[in-house]
Order: sequence, then C-alpha cells, then structure tokens
Amino acid sequence: MRLFDRPTVRGAAAAILGTTFGLALLASASAQAAAPTEQQLRNATYPTSYRPTNSITLVDGKFDSAKERVNMTFVSATPGTLNGTPVAIVHTATNTGGSGVFSDIYIVDASLKPFGPGFLGDRVGNVRIQVVDNKILVDLITQGPGDPLCCGTAPARQTWELQNGALVRTSQVFAQVQPTAPVRPAATGQGIEATSTASEQAASLLLLSVTGAVALVARVIAPRRRPLIVTRATLGDTGER
Repeated sequence: MRLFDRPTVRGAAAAILGTTFGLALLASASAQAAAPTEQQLRNATYPTSYRPTNSITLVDGKFDSAKERVNMTFVSATPGTLNGTPVAIVHTATNTGGSGVFSDIYIVDASLKPFGPGFLGDRVGNVRIQVVDNKILVDLITQGPGDPLCCGTAPARQTWELQNGALVRTSQVFAQVQPTAPVRPAATGQGIEATSTASEQAASLLLLSVTGAVALVARVIAPRRRPLIVTRATLGDTGER
C-alpha cells in the first residue's frame, strides 16, 4: 500500500495544505491593508491646482518645472488609521515662483490613491501631524491677527476629516497664550533694585563726607580766642591780697 493511500496521511496532508493556503491569504490581506511606504509616497502622483494638468508626480520627493514655475517638495509622512484603514498623511510644500510656500496634506491608502489636498496655509511653520479618533490634527505656527504673511507667530490647531471622499477642515483654534507677568528683580547685586540701593548708599556716604568737611573747615577758619587765665600775679596787680 502506498503511503498517501492511508487515511491518516491524507488527512494530515490536507490539513497542512489548508493551513498553508490560509496563511497565504492572511499574508496577502495584510499586505493589501498595510499603509504605503515612504518610498512609495515620495514617488506618487498628487492632485493639485498649482498646474494646468491638475496633478504632480514626485520623483524621489521632488518636482520642479522652471517653465511652469512650480516646485513641489515632499515634507513628511505620518502613519495612522482612519475608519480602520491604515493610511499615511502626506505633507507637501509648493512654491509657484513668488514668495509664498503653500503647505498641503493628503490622505493616501495602500492603493496609493490620494485624497485631498487640504490647504494648511502659506509659510506655516512647526507643522506636527497626528491621527486621533478618525480625525487629523495639525499643530502649526500660522498668521494671527495683525501678522504679515511672511512672519506668522500664532500657534494653532487645525482639525481635518475625510467627508464624502474630500478632505475637509472642520476647525482651526488658536492657542490662548497668557501674557508673561513682569518680573521684578531682587536686590542681589544685579538689576534695578540693586542699582538703586547702591546709589542710595553712595549718596549717603557723600552727604556724610560733605558734612564732615564743612565742619572741619568751619573749625579751621573760626577766630581763635585767648583763654582768660587768672593768676596770683594778676590779682596782685589789682591790689588784692
């Protein structure tokens, strides 16, 4: 009898084949569900309004067209999960020939299909992105009331959500920065109070010196008087005994 004719052997072989096939399916599903790699994102195509073609394909994280005066740079990729799907939030910066540098974000899944863009702002700084509770939170420094476009100073948090296939900003909240109370320097040999105290001490010493000098001069220039000395000879001259 051949080996594989035995029922136990056939059952074991079937179990091994079934397990192997199942593991292969799981590995395939995991690979499909994985977020894209940074290398893939640095060479992906992104929708944009900065070109007439409405798209830009990066090559190693860059696109530069002197003719069209468009330059886009891959800045960062933040992994996260939206509605159970692993994604990456891609941050790009684009210049169109002027002084502006326009920051945008995209949601990219394993199929490398980007959703967006979401416009963060012009010449923003300190951009930090995180995915929390199916929302994209972006902390940055942007232009506050009275700030010129070149020099934003206001910390803010933007909240973004994917709604009907579009990346929508649902809020932007500026941080409430409390003004710093003035600090009064202590008299420790440095600072305003210490300087005032030293000045007062010097003035007191000067006043005492002047007073002593005046007294000494007055004593020197005052007329001297002879002391009256009564002696017996003097008394004798008056006829007294």
